[in-house]
Amino acid sequence: MSRIVFHLLLGSVMIASMYHLGYVCQQDDFWPLLGSYAIFFGAYALVIKTVNDPRQVQGYLALGIGLRLLLLFSVPNLSDDVYRYLWDGHLWLNGINPFVHPPSYYLQHPPLPAGLTVDLYSKLNSPDYHTIYPPVAQGLFTLSCALFPKNMYASIVVMKVVVVLSELGSLRLLSLLLRRNGSPAPHILLYALNPLIILELTGNLHLEGLMIFFLLLSLWLLSKNSYSWATLAIAGSVASKLLPLMFLPFFIRRWGWPKWSVQYFMLMGLALLLLFMPMLSLAFLRGFGSSLDLYFQRFEFNAGIYYLLRWVFMVLTGYNFILFLGPALSLFALYAIVKMAKAEVDLSWEKLPVVMLFAFSMYLSTATIIHPWYLALPVAICVLTPFRFPILWSGLVVLSYSHYDGGLFQENYWLIALEYLGLAGYLWIELVVIKRGRTSLGRPIIHEKTT
Repeated sequence: MSRIVFHLLLGSVMIASMYHLGYVCQQDDFWPLLGSYAIFFGAYALVIKTVNDPRQVQGYLALGIGLRLLLLFSVPNLSDDVYRYLWDGHLWLNGINPFVHPPSYYLQHPPLPAGLTVDLYSKLNSPDYHTIYPPVAQGLFTLSCALFPKNMYASIVVMKVVVVLSELGSLRLLSLLLRRNGSPAPHILLYALNPLIILELTGNLHLEGLMIFFLLLSLWLLSKNSYSWATLAIAGSVASKLLPLMFLPFFIRRWGWPKWSVQYFMLMGLALLLLFMPMLSLAFLRGFGSSLDLYFQRFEFNAGIYYLLRWVFMVLTGYNFILFLGPALSLFALYAIVKMAKAEVDLSWEKLPVVMLFAFSMYLSTATIIHPWYLALPVAICVLTPFRFPILWSGLVVLSYSHYDGGLFQENYWLIALEYLGLAGYLWIELVVIKRGRTSLGRPIIHEKTT
């Protein structure tokens, strides 16, 4: 088989598999979903292992962009979060802060505000809980509903267009950062063609894409010594999803304490205050805090260490200790991240992606909920490091969709155990490989700078 035919075949397999994932599979079609995802991931792994030629890299990068455009007009089929986006957006258009009351309140106190319907309400996955989406996300919801107040599908497409644009920005920033670090150009394909990134961000419209763009922008600005602009970019990332707040200890040490840290911390605080200003109120604090509390004390999905500890406590006591374990594990992760920051020796900005990757991995390892799209950030960051375990995890995490198989909403713990055993084994091997001076892709960790 000629090389051209081989790559055309790989590309065709990826297109067909992603089309099936984005347009045909439903949330409860676990085995067809698993099959298509495995086929795509296998083709993706072949590309990563075999593509080195610059023209091939550009061709597959174009394919990655094309796959995102392929899913631009699909309706999210593996997640119903988009309906909460629409609900929040219509509330803002009615001058109502969506943080004040959960959706169920409006059904109990008719009439419904304009743009909200019983049909839309029936699609919400947590109607009794307050919204948790920060201001950049809320702005996108409002924009999409304002442009098409009576056309739900068109509003969804508007949001997808913004996510795709943020993805294009992320690909450009990753390319610039890889070039600046002297890393091989093919590494961009780790993100560009990753099936989880394409399916969950563009296909299922999860807003990690916005968070990743702003975070990568901050890293690029930091590499250019534009600290003030980088601080504003970090604020944009936090205002898209709150999770980048966990990276502040690493930034504070690099800013230098106390003079510059205080200055940049105040700049970030001012930017966040301005962004959060439209939604700030006592009701916002109560509602947002209530949702976060429920998140850590009520919800369980695809958790690794937590499930193991829960099983131990169940055997010993007969009770589910999520009310204790969830907050306790979160506090442990916070403590570990702070200790990690204090223990850093090399405070160069080039080393920042590595500590960010392991800080976020620490958070995920202790979480009670790990939805597949939560791995988008570690997949993006790992491209800038020698570590590749998030790439494997992005392939194994599809096993968590067994929870929805046949509409039963019951996790298959054997498959979850397979996911985490595979991940743990690979991470252990990779740490050994890293110590020997080579990455899991078989290339040296340290590359000469390109000119």
